[in-house]
Amino acid sequence: MCGRFTLRAAPQDVARHFLLFDVPSFSPRYNIGPGQVIGAVRAQSEWAPHAGHSDTVRQMQPQNESAMPSEISNREWAWFRWGLVPHWSRDPSIGSRLINARAETAASKPAFRSPARYRRCLIPADGFYEWKTVGRSKQPFFVYLHGNKLFALAGLWDYWQSPTGEILETCTILTVEPNPLIAKIHNRMPLILPPEAYNAWLDPALTEFDQLRQWLKPYPEEEMTTTPVSPYVNAFHNEGARCLEPATTSDTLFSDESM
Repeated sequence: MCGRFTLRAAPQDVARHFLLFDVPSFSPRYNIGPGQVIGAVRAQSEWAPHAGHSDTVRQMQPQNESAMPSEISNREWAWFRWGLVPHWSRDPSIGSRLINARAETAASKPAFRSPARYRRCLIPADGFYEWKTVGRSKQPFFVYLHGNKLFALAGLWDYWQSPTGEILETCTILTVEPNPLIAKIHNRMPLILPPEAYNAWLDPALTEFDQLRQWLKPYPEEEMTTTPVSPYVNAFHNEGARCLEPATTSDTLFSDESM
């Protein structure tokens, strides 16, 4: 499962990493959770919005501040609400139950089948949280790549139109079996794509999900680090660097701290 992640990197670094022509505008985030509006990278969309497209969702999207003089690509920044609402759904509340999708079965599930073929995205992140169950309690861990490098969570997106014509764009994060490092904490982990997979993942001409199977695997454990952090991150409304404060002796609920 992936239920919380961070994006502390500067917008310019995100634009450079994902080869975006425009630099997105956002502030550092230390506790991004389901139901919130999150940034993602997708192929420049050719689908035409339905008649009566509302500006409601668009008003939530910050305007790009500047453009990079080079590294032009066919990728664009988009804002989605985390929790996928299938375009055929009658009730958008279903999104709260679809924050994650199993990569192994997404292409066969009604909610994810169409997005897996036509609407894939990259969700920029530089860390995520998992909780280790110990007795009746849970210890939060922060997971990140060596050097606090940026990476891409594999995502799917969809659009939903309300009876009044509002278009809501939403997304989900794919998960896979954990690598041995994450398996000590949780039985699933988010699907992290290496940069060499970005083009294929966003390719609108690649509509057979089976062609992406080579990328549906756990990220190498030797490139990752985990550290126990304070329970402060447990609360959705808590933000800021305090979310990454190391767990104290009283916070830590396990004996093996060698992870």
